[in-house]
Amino acid sequence: MKDLLTTRIPRLQSRGFEVLYDELPVDAEWTYSAASAEIRASALTLALKETASDFVLCARGGYGASDLLPLLPWPELGRVRPKLVVGFSDISAIHSALYSRLGWFGLHGPMPATVLWEEGENASAYDIDALCTNLTHWKQGRSSGSIPLKRIGHGSESRILGKLFGGCFTVITNLIGTPFFPKSLADHIIFIEDTDEHPARLMRALNQWVQSGAFLGARALIIGHLRNLGPQIPDCAEFVLEQFAKRLDIPVFHSPLFGHTQPNYPLMIGADAIIESDRLSWEASTQLQPLATSRSAFT
Repeated sequence: MKDLLTTRIPRLQSRGFEVLYDELPVDAEWTYSAASAEIRASALTLALKETASDFVLCARGGYGASDLLPLLPWPELGRVRPKLVVGFSDISAIHSALYSRLGWFGLHGPMPATVLWEEGENASAYDIDALCTNLTHWKQGRSSGSIPLKRIGHGSESRILGKLFGGCFTVITNLIGTPFFPKSLADHIIFIEDTDEHPARLMRALNQWVQSGAFLGARALIIGHLRNLGPQIPDCAEFVLEQFAKRLDIPVFHSPLFGHTQPNYPLMIGADAIIESDRLSWEASTQLQPLATSRSAFT
């Protein structure tokens, strides 16, 4: 991970971003995260509270983000200027919590200390270009994006409006019933993606959403890249997508352009979104005053 950041931090700097990087000590008792939950929660809190940066760019996902949620000083964070957290995978837990508790935007997008952050002559960096454009526009007060979709199953609505919410499917499923999952997703367009989950486990997670009422009032579901579904099962297998549509009574769409894949186009949690003419478009505006720095932080 440190080796990856050695080359990627300079590339971010070459794109015009000043990077403040937090080095965290290894937790000898638990090797599945970068440091203890208390140390990571403190580092995240400091990054969210400081006034010298515009956003928190998480270095990677993995495991352990949900460990931080009860350790964050929520009343204190509610009094500071909202800050954009960027990442995906396990970072979806932080996105969900900040959106549910504070109403903050969150950007589901590429992270530099992963093998999916690909730049250079032999790689397509369209998603990283889109991310950097979004971050630049965020500092200017407005951010937007658009990706093509394919409709799966029933439905004929020509125009669907809603707020965007979503992330890694099984990560946010594990937050249902906690204070860190939205009380209602009515009038939301939900997007999900995942990796290393068998189709049967995905359907078990879907049952949790349906049986808990999490989909009540939702406008649509967008399924992103489903990676490593199992031996002899291709990514984004059609029968899996069709099973989602069969079990839901809302429009279901698919795009392989976001998730644990490359490209991983950025999607803004909390943004105003529209699905029209087989395309998702979103826009988020903020009254934040533009600053000059960004932060890369482990979670």
